[in-house]
Amino acid sequence: MKRLSWLPWRKPLFAARRLSLSWSAIDEQALDNAAFTVLDLETSGLEPKRHHIVQIGAVRLESGSIALGNVWSGLVRTHGERSPESLLIHEISPQRQEQGEPLPQLMRDFARYSENTVWVAWDADFDLAFLDRAWPQAGLEQARPLILDLAELAACVLPEWRGRRLGLDDCLRYCGLPVSDRHDALGDALVSAQLMQLLIGRARQKGVVTIGQARRLMQSHKQRQAHAF
Repeated sequence: MKRLSWLPWRKPLFAARRLSLSWSAIDEQALDNAAFTVLDLETSGLEPKRHHIVQIGAVRLESGSIALGNVWSGLVRTHGERSPESLLIHEISPQRQEQGEPLPQLMRDFARYSENTVWVAWDADFDLAFLDRAWPQAGLEQARPLILDLAELAACVLPEWRGRRLGLDDCLRYCGLPVSDRHDALGDALVSAQLMQLLIGRARQKGVVTIGQARRLMQSHKQRQAHAF
């Protein structure tokens, strides 16, 4: 299958298949029954135009359960990256990066893994900015996924939590979930999936049970925040 994935006629297939999943088709689906791909990126820096993806980690959350037997992680093959600033961010050595996969192969594998699911990421716009640049760099059609922002959902269903700007670890501590010095995309994706499980439960307590209700709640919250400033 990996050899076939390199055939030119297969390149547009992943984006086209993911485009068949629309909000209108799944808005009435219960959060407890949905299929999510919870993802995280390690990058060489914080600016998508100057930096690149180093590692992608993804965990499947299906019907409210983390599918530990169906996780995915890919390390991008890069050569000669020895920037001290970059290593401070992701702590992945140049030697490990040289053992990674070429970007086109990694992006195709991730597309296969995540197809027909809703993506979930903490500060999703950050990850999407890097992924949007990675698709054409890999010679692939740009994907337009359906994605929920975990940070936004947390701000909605944890109104007493005021630490969004402090990041994922602060939210994990607030929720009593384990925090460790991970610096690994798969590790971050796993704890993000655990947080998503908890937030689905909190949303249910507020009467928010479907994907559409969660999206409308987040949109309303963003509008209120915008008016507050």
